[in-house]
Amino acid sequence: MGIVTVTPALVEEVRQALGLKTFSRPYAVLLDPGDFGTVFTYLPLMNGEYEKLPIPMRRYAYCIDKGRYGLIGYLPKGFETPREGKVATVTVTYNEFHTVVDLAYTLDESPDTTYHVQHPLRREKLLEHAKKKKIPTRSMVRSSQ
Repeated sequence: MGIVTVTPALVEEVRQALGLKTFSRPYAVLLDPGDFGTVFTYLPLMNGEYEKLPIPMRRYAYCIDKGRYGLIGYLPKGFETPREGKVATVTVTYNEFHTVVDLAYTLDESPDTTYHVQHPLRREKLLEHAKKKKIPTRSMVRSSQ
């Protein structure tokens, strides 16, 4: 993952580059649409601010959504569940091209409930977490036909 989080010094450089007196705005959180876990938190850039940034500084801004940019302030180091409990099992479904089409996990606190992870960054972190912690992982391949 090549995401770079911003430092206070970098935020100050961005403020100066945009010609703003202050750069005080609330952080926003990007949540996984599947299990509502935190993908990252970011400092939003308003309409037109990305285009005003000098080319070298644009590499610190990430496209959050169509036409929306932000500076990443916090990126979880590992997989964090938004609920109580630890990951107990992981199920990963691949297509015939070995692309993950579904990734789900259960928690030790609620083994009957399955939570699906949809965001690619969180999927990557969950797979790394399962490998590191030696969590039982069930894999399957489904054809698209």
